[in-house]
Amino acid sequence: MAALNEDEEFEFRLRAEQEAQSPQDTSMMQDIGQGIGNLAAGAIRGAGSIGATIISPFDYAGLTGMTSEERRSQITEGLQSMGAEPESMLFKGGKLAGEIAGTAGAGGVLAKGIGLASQSPKALALAEALRTGGMTAGGAGIGTRMAGGAVSGGAMAGMINPEDIGMGAGIGAALPPVLKAAGIVGSKIGQTIAGQQLAPEARQAVQSARELGYVIPPTQVKPSLVNRALEGFAGKITTAQNASAKNQQITNELARKSIGASELSPAGIAEVRQVANQAYDAIGSIGQFTTDPKFLSALDNAGASTAEMRKNFPQLVNNEVDTLITSLKQNTQFDSQPTIEAIKQFRADSAANRASLDPAKKALGKAQNKISSALEDLIERNLPKDSDLLTNYRNARQTLAKTYDVEKALNPTTGNIDASRLSSQLKKGRPLTSELRQIAEFSARFPKATQTVEKMGSLPQLSPLDFATGGITGAAIGPIGLAGLVARPAARSLTLSPAIQNRLAQESTQGRLSSLLARPETEQLIYRTAPVIGSR
Repeated sequence: MAALNEDEEFEFRLRAEQEAQSPQDTSMMQDIGQGIGNLAAGAIRGAGSIGATIISPFDYAGLTGMTSEERRSQITEGLQSMGAEPESMLFKGGKLAGEIAGTAGAGGVLAKGIGLASQSPKALALAEALRTGGMTAGGAGIGTRMAGGAVSGGAMAGMINPEDIGMGAGIGAALPPVLKAAGIVGSKIGQTIAGQQLAPEARQAVQSARELGYVIPPTQVKPSLVNRALEGFAGKITTAQNASAKNQQITNELARKSIGASELSPAGIAEVRQVANQAYDAIGSIGQFTTDPKFLSALDNAGASTAEMRKNFPQLVNNEVDTLITSLKQNTQFDSQPTIEAIKQFRADSAANRASLDPAKKALGKAQNKISSALEDLIERNLPKDSDLLTNYRNARQTLAKTYDVEKALNPTTGNIDASRLSSQLKKGRPLTSELRQIAEFSARFPKATQTVEKMGSLPQLSPLDFATGGITGAAIGPIGLAGLVARPAARSLTLSPAIQNRLAQESTQGRLSSLLARPETEQLIYRTAPVIGSR
């Protein structure tokens, strides 16, 4: 092989030195192993800080031949010689974790000392403040909490480095009032952004409404900053109107289902009643119904207003009601078939009279309604127990009652149910059941989401404000800006979309975060960590 000339030999040696000095590529597993090693080494270094502090009295006495600072440097150099990287984040993180873990019990040790020295209320409060780093103080004031935080904070920082006692004490004393104030401010800000948290009852109501298919203007459930901004841009009134229009279909279907009608109309209701009345007709030939004290008491209740009027204003007594009640109370038995026909007649007359503007007719209609119910109760008490006859009668009676509830809320022209009327019946004590009760409860909680279409009128999806928004945007940024014309209608659709609606009953992130931060374990971690970090 030919010998290298002087220039070639220099270049060869230079390249060899560069290759020797350049770091070798490492595998991913080697990097992971190095990281774990750094973390463990850092934890050892953190524990070493506390150990160096414990030995420091001997150092100050000149018994060891070195200072605490030299001892700490010696530990670092020893770990570095074993391959640790003291400047790496994992090493520093491990060191901090070791220091926090090593000093965590300082407050508890001090608290036990106080408890052994005295059991007075003040001493016990101070012991609690020491144990929790000022988080609690057994009901004592902020001063005791700050004192406990100062002592425990100084102790924790001093265990790592005696020179940091003052800094640790200052941080420990400041934490209780600072965190308390931060919690109040943070809670207010969080409530503004996320809105008030729903009570369990309200959350269940929203969830039940969603299961039925109802939609709700978001701000009526959770007036968060995002919901208010979105609904404000979309148009609050129009959003509620659109929600009501969607909900009208749900309400109509629930009402129809509640009575089992083929359609919501006077003819559909009459068809249901005709079928239900067959159960009444089936008991028309069983004989007689015997009156009892409950029936007589029900008659007295039906004529109670007339009795009160006779006592105070005899000249204004409703003679029709008085005569009707008196004649019924004279009978001890009623034949079954005439009783069935009488109930039907009382119902029809009651509906007509209660619709009258004449107060006397209204009073008679109310009395007739109560009498029909008293007769129905009497029949039920006279029928054989646990018989199909009784079961069919009860079912038919409930169905007929529902048809009258639906009829009161129905607009016979449009076939729409006014949910607010069912809500009013529920508020007056009407025993609504099943789907009718669901409608009434939803309307009572969200009245703006159950407005009748007839009262709202037409629902144009583009308003003058939408055109104005599109025109202004278009003038500002050109023809493409006319997309602003559909921005507000799109926002309205978004507010009532499943993406928004399905989140209304969920707890907000702010609520979950507040719950996490309010946990004693989290607060205690903050109290233990801050003096250690702050004394660096």
